[in-house]
Amino acid sequence: MSPAFRPYQPHDREACLAVFRSNVPRYFAPHEEAEFAEFLDELPCTYFVLEAAGEVLGCGGYYVAPERGEGGLCWGMVHRRHHGGGLGRQLLLERLYRLVQHPEVAFIRLDTSQHTCGFFEKLGFATIKTESNGYAPGLDRYDMQLWLEPAARARIMAAWLEAQALQGEPS
Repeated sequence: MSPAFRPYQPHDREACLAVFRSNVPRYFAPHEEAEFAEFLDELPCTYFVLEAAGEVLGCGGYYVAPERGEGGLCWGMVHRRHHGGGLGRQLLLERLYRLVQHPEVAFIRLDTSQHTCGFFEKLGFATIKTESNGYAPGLDRYDMQLWLEPAARARIMAAWLEAQALQGEPS
């Protein structure tokens, strides 16, 4: 069964926290769990889970701030045992696809660590600021941005369509 996206529901909270914990300490600092739990409780953005056969494999969200021409990615992660299988790319492409549907979004922002900045660079994100130990000792913060000029929008759409064809069905 292919993984599917669906909106986050409150009953997904513990499964999403388990995904988070699987990525500590390499990708998230232990103290960030409380912040992520509060985020799930308040849900200030559009948030999804990626699941297959009833198991939450990953989660991630996005926001649109039209007054600033900004879109952003928030709390995207895949369970560590599923790293390297293309689910992170699928999760990223789905969120980017949804953001490029908003013509008022001129750029997309995110923050990540030194361990994953290269992953985002592959789709055109550029680092605009770094902060050593920005999340925790040994876990640097990278603020990244992608300008959505027509070529970037087309590149995202093409990558999303290719991913859908590989899955065999649209989400």
